[in-house]
Amino acid sequence: MTQENVRTAEPRDQPSRSRFAIFFGGKVFSLMGDGLAFLAVPLVVLQLTDDPFAAALAAAPRTVGYLLFGLIAGAIVDRLNPRLIMLTTDIVRFSAFLALALLAQTGLLQVWMALVLAFAASGAGVFFDTALAVAVRDLVRGERLLRANSWLETTNQASLVVGPGVFGLLSATVGLHTALFGNAATYLLSLVTVFVVAGPGATPAPGRPAKLAGALRGLRQDVADGLRFLRGARLILLLTCLQTTANFFIAVGTLTPFYAKNFLGLSDAALGVVVGLGGLGGLLGAIAAPRLAVPVRQLAVVVVSAGCLGLALAGMGLVGGLVPLAALNLVVSGGSILAVVVIRSIRQELVPREMLGRVTATARTAALMAGPVGAMAAGLLAGMNGGDPRPVFLCFGLMVVTCTVLVWFAGLREYAGRSSLDGVVAREQRPEPEKRHERAEPETR
Repeated sequence: MTQENVRTAEPRDQPSRSRFAIFFGGKVFSLMGDGLAFLAVPLVVLQLTDDPFAAALAAAPRTVGYLLFGLIAGAIVDRLNPRLIMLTTDIVRFSAFLALALLAQTGLLQVWMALVLAFAASGAGVFFDTALAVAVRDLVRGERLLRANSWLETTNQASLVVGPGVFGLLSATVGLHTALFGNAATYLLSLVTVFVVAGPGATPAPGRPAKLAGALRGLRQDVADGLRFLRGARLILLLTCLQTTANFFIAVGTLTPFYAKNFLGLSDAALGVVVGLGGLGGLLGAIAAPRLAVPVRQLAVVVVSAGCLGLALAGMGLVGGLVPLAALNLVVSGGSILAVVVIRSIRQELVPREMLGRVTATARTAALMAGPVGAMAAGLLAGMNGGDPRPVFLCFGLMVVTCTVLVWFAGLREYAGRSSLDGVVAREQRPEPEKRHERAEPETR
């Protein structure tokens, strides 16, 4: 890019900085609300009943939400203005938690009501998360896109660490029912900032239907087109496969509390250190992303991160004390989040704007669904081994390394050697048969 082009590009880029500052401030509140809700719904359900099945359902809304709405959410986001969807879903989440707080305050809340409201809020969250990926892509590009994703993921990791603690503190000081009102308020604050950035006159991008009825028409075909696009975009498909398989095997981490207490004899306080360092690793991974993943080595960072977390996961099955277990858990979380931030930025940068919602939702649905399946497989294998999870940690960690090597030699290394990935996805989507026929014709003559 010439110096003149750089100068002309700056004025167009400047307004997005202030808009993104407001936008990011609102997402801090939204993500904090998600962190608060992580403990809020299970606590409410436990207060109403001791039924373990209900308690399990209270912890599952996010996964079920992606299973039910993931692909549909991507198609709708691609057809409507993403910030309009974020406004709508913030209204739904605010209303759901406000209703939860009011019903709990008046003593009318029942278990089924709490679960219905929790699933409604989580379903809206699926649409919000998908729209957020597209909205961030609209606001920033280039290296600032990686920094933006780093800031958002840092906030997300912080909310998962701090949020439950804050909600527990609020519940202890002002009461559980009053704390629920605070959770609802976070989504209201997020709604206000999205409205300020989008403005009351926000409209869809050119060629998109302005109303929901138009967006719902041909939805099935849109979902099919998104899946077909992802299948043809080899680089994005390879990264999606790597993220999904890694999520499957990383799910063995759900056995960490059982392993730490039953086999290493760690106390509850020591277990808290292990879990806390895992949260710290996620924060460090998100913060480090823009510093490590400069454009020319983004794919290398993804591969090294996946390989390191796989080795650390395997090592967790070989350790015998608090310090090495906590240190390895930090590496697993840090490597996982670092790879997630870089993969998300690559996807936002390379996938065409009109397909980004569908590709994002499909990738997230696959990766998120792999986690519970992997956790069940890990638990089953540990049970078959007499309850000893150590070989499962070792095996699953080595499988992460193996899958990373396979994806690298399956084609990822071809892209890693390029100075720029611009236009890669567009070229992969271009039909080739006509070109092969033209080259063959002179030989036939």
